[in-house]
Amino acid sequence: MMRITSITRKSGTRYTVEVDDAYWYIVDEEILSSCHLRRGMEVDEEFLQQVKRRAEERRAREYAFHLLEVRDYAEKELFDKLCRHVSKETAAMTVAKMIELGLLDDERYAAKLAEFLLTQKKFSRRRALYEMQRRGVSREQAELALEAVEVTPEEQLRALIEQKYLRRLQEPDGHRKVLAALARQGFGYSDIQHALQKYENEEDDSWQYE
Repeated sequence: MMRITSITRKSGTRYTVEVDDAYWYIVDEEILSSCHLRRGMEVDEEFLQQVKRRAEERRAREYAFHLLEVRDYAEKELFDKLCRHVSKETAAMTVAKMIELGLLDDERYAAKLAEFLLTQKKFSRRRALYEMQRRGVSREQAELALEAVEVTPEEQLRALIEQKYLRRLQEPDGHRKVLAALARQGFGYSDIQHALQKYENEEDDSWQYE
C-alpha cells in the first residue's frame, strides 16, 4: 500500500497531491471531496488510477466548456484540441458529452461558418471549403453548407474590389495585379475578369456624366 503524504493548494481550487513524499497529480477541490482524499490516507495503484481518470475527465469537461464559450467548434476540431491535454479516450467521452448537451452540432456549425466565410470574409467557395475542412468539418458537410449560402462570386468580387483593391487598380498594370491577387484567393479566372471589366466599364460611364 501507499500513503498520501501531502495535499497542498496550488492555485484557486486546484491542489497538488503527493504520494509517499513524491509528486503524484494535481486535482480539483471537487475531486478531493468526492474521492475523500486526505493526508495520511492509504491508497493502492488501482484507486489512484481511478482518481486520476476522474480528474482528467473533469479537466477536459471544464476546458471544453471554456472553449465553447468563446466560439463554436466542429466535433473533430474540439477532439483534436482536447487531445493536446488529455487522452484520446477522455477527449472522445468529452466530445460525446458536449453533443449530448447540445453544445456541439456539426451541421449547425457548418452552416454558420459557411455563411460567415462567404458573406463576411468574402472567401471564394474553394478557399472557404479548404478553411472549413481545416476546422474539422467534413468535405460533404462543408459543400452542402456552402451550397446553401445565397451569394454569388460576382457579389463577393465586387465587394472585395471596392473594399481592398480600388487604389491598386489605379496603379500601372493594376488590372493584372488585382486579377492575380483575387485568383490567389481561389476565385475563377473568368469570374474575376467579368467582375473587373464590369466595374471598370461602370467607372468609365460615370466619368462621362460628370
